[in-house]
Amino acid sequence: MKKLLLMAIFGIISLCANAQLLWQVSGNGLGKPSYLMGTHHFAPESFIDSVRGLNEAINSCDIVCGEVVTDSLMSPATQKKMALAMIAPEDSTLKDVLSPAGLQIVERVVNKYLGIPLAPLMKLKPAALTAQIQAIQAMNGKSNIDPTKQIDLAVQKRAIKDGKPVTGFETADQQINILFNGPLNVQAATLLELCENDSIAAGFTDQMFELYNKQELDALYKMLTDPDIGVKPTKQELDLMVFDRNRAWVPQLEKMMHEGKSVLVCVGAGHLPGDQGLIGLLRTAGYTVTAVSK
Repeated sequence: MKKLLLMAIFGIISLCANAQLLWQVSGNGLGKPSYLMGTHHFAPESFIDSVRGLNEAINSCDIVCGEVVTDSLMSPATQKKMALAMIAPEDSTLKDVLSPAGLQIVERVVNKYLGIPLAPLMKLKPAALTAQIQAIQAMNGKSNIDPTKQIDLAVQKRAIKDGKPVTGFETADQQINILFNGPLNVQAATLLELCENDSIAAGFTDQMFELYNKQELDALYKMLTDPDIGVKPTKQELDLMVFDRNRAWVPQLEKMMHEGKSVLVCVGAGHLPGDQGLIGLLRTAGYTVTAVSK
């Protein structure tokens, strides 16, 4: 279940090492405080009011920074790139990377969630199917999401409405590369594991959303890191999906903060905890990072 859990963490859930979603960054020569907000990518926009101090941080910040500018993902040019990135090479379609038995397992789950046979989707990369299945699991489960009213998008739209700039640590092209351009054999193994453990995967999604909604984030973090509770991804997997990205983001954030801007960072909260999380990296760099309690 290791790959399955990691995909869920990367694409769906958000988590943090403490029962706190919003953190203030100060000190180290900063003229204004900045903020780190851990999001759940399927949490509704109404969740903004549940996070202590978040409305105040949105109102007081000078700029909002997400993983990516959400609207950029919806542009026709990006949608075209994404559609092309989801198509496998001709010699590496699903029938080439999955066994006949594996294809049957995947087809059963595809029919369950998409209501169609696998044949029309055979040219898709496994990661494209994985993303669709996980999104439908989330929409069918306790999260009951509306993809047009997610918290990340809502914060960015509110900033734009207030005349504040919105930026992203990564471009749409980088996000597409992360999502769909990994090794096809690894994508295939993840898709098969997801489908073989369909009911467990759906349960993970519901449990993680419920914990996030209650802001019981210690429990979520343990599901990622404690092998007695969850399934621990390898160091290489965590570096690729989370920590390498954190290390690339910190210099960008420092540049914005030292230009005198109060930055509100809204990213999946899996990027916050641990020595290589944003909180730990900023503290190591000399900043004071404290939970917002008001």
